Amino acid sequence: MAQHKGFFRSQGIDAALFPARTRQSITDAVDAGDVEYGVTNANVLIEKANGLGLRAIAVIFQHSPAALLVLKGKGINKLADLNDKRILLSSEFQDIEVISLLRQRHIQSINISSPSVSRDLTSLINNQFDALSINVTRGPYNAVRQRVKPILFMPKDYGIDFYSGFLFTNTEEATVNPDRVAAVRRAVLQGWEYALTHTEETLDVLVALNQQSPSSLLDAPSNEERNKLKYQLITMRDFILPDFIPLGYINPQHLFDIQQQLIDLGFIENGSDFSQFIFTPPRAKIDWQVWGVWLKVIIAALLFNGLWLFYLLIINQRLKREVLERKRAEQQVRYAAMHDNLTGLANRAQLMDTLEHTLPLAKRGKVTPVLLFMDLDRFKLVNDRYGHAAGDELLIAAAQRISRLLGAPGELLTRLGGDEFVILLPNSNLQYAAQLSDKIERTLLQSFALSVCNVSIGISIGYSVYRQNMSADELLTGADDQMYEIKSEHHQKRKKIVC
Repeated sequence: MAQHKGFFRSQGIDAALFPARTRQSITDAVDAGDVEYGVTNANVLIEKANGLGLRAIAVIFQHSPAALLVLKGKGINKLADLNDKRILLSSEFQDIEVISLLRQRHIQSINISSPSVSRDLTSLINNQFDALSINVTRGPYNAVRQRVKPILFMPKDYGIDFYSGFLFTNTEEATVNPDRVAAVRRAVLQGWEYALTHTEETLDVLVALNQQSPSSLLDAPSNEERNKLKYQLITMRDFILPDFIPLGYINPQHLFDIQQQLIDLGFIENGSDFSQFIFTPPRAKIDWQVWGVWLKVIIAALLFNGLWLFYLLIINQRLKREVLERKRAEQQVRYAAMHDNLTGLANRAQLMDTLEHTLPLAKRGKVTPVLLFMDLDRFKLVNDRYGHAAGDELLIAAAQRISRLLGAPGELLTRLGGDEFVILLPNSNLQYAAQLSDKIERTLLQSFALSVCNVSIGISIGYSVYRQNMSADELLTGADDQMYEIKSEHHQKRKKIVC
């Protein structure tokens, strides 16, 4: 198909194709330069190890379709049954996979490879031979046509998984004309790809070629021949694997494994040199006249994209700054909404929000909240005598002293407004509340060194313990009421500010 579709010609190659003759060694012909290229199986590795200057260009079959065929009902049901049996093989190492299988399994058989013997199923039907080496893309079809039931022994099922369909050349051609070798490889692979994807057109070409051959009068009718070729072409896909592996691909590790198996089976000597065996296509030459235009386009595109990206970067940084500033503003708004702007303590909004989350837990009996409602004694006298600045200074100092006495998890000090403060103990009891109240009273009785003078004040504290189904307002009102009772007592006892 590479020849028929002009793929060789499009690569600048004037190619002539020759079918291999029975007695001809393809590897010898390529090595001697009688032809430049050949296609064969893994025996190319043996010839390479024996000193021929050969280079592998591509592999068509990822798995070899070689097999041994026996007829059902002849007493051969497993591979070991071939011991001492007569096996008809191809000449030389054309059946390297089958021979390797026999050696691997230590089967001592009578192997016949004479080119004068007819290689068809008739020799098995007439009991001239017990087994026949075949290519499974062809052999089973003939068996079905002759209404015999075959048994196949595939070497790859026993670990003899060789490449087949090596496209190769000689060392001189690969060294002197690497561009031509690469062009031949491209054309051959294009031909295979076309054949595998255009089945009917390929069959038309193959049938027409068969009809032109000298032996066409002896061949089967064209319809039968077409069916046979179609069977081959479809079956080949299972061994070429074009849907999974790139056409022509040679895996160096798999090739090394094949070489090692051939060494282990005694076909080639250990230490055989396979360096440079896989042909590496030369790098394509750069047409700078063509690429010069493209380079200018690419550079212009890069400059445009660079400028555009720079502009986007500036916009992005500006947006990030705006987002950051907005977040900061939102945080400040949220903080101001939940905190007293003079003392920095939580305010009434934060206290009520915290109670909203605490009281459901209290209702289920998981915590016992306690509120301490506090009011500074004689604060109004300080504020009236020394002014609001002194009053603010006193409020800040009092808040700091109380804050230092708190420390248990969740304890929240709140300034409700003026000189009123509230402490929320999220899970406490009367004993702890009384101890904390005593500490606060003693701390607040110590004089405060204000900027105008030292003043001594006191504090009145009332507290309320949560009872079942109590609301936040009820809890706060209970503490507030008790605080005013205590404050009334303090007011009667202390009338003066000590300064």
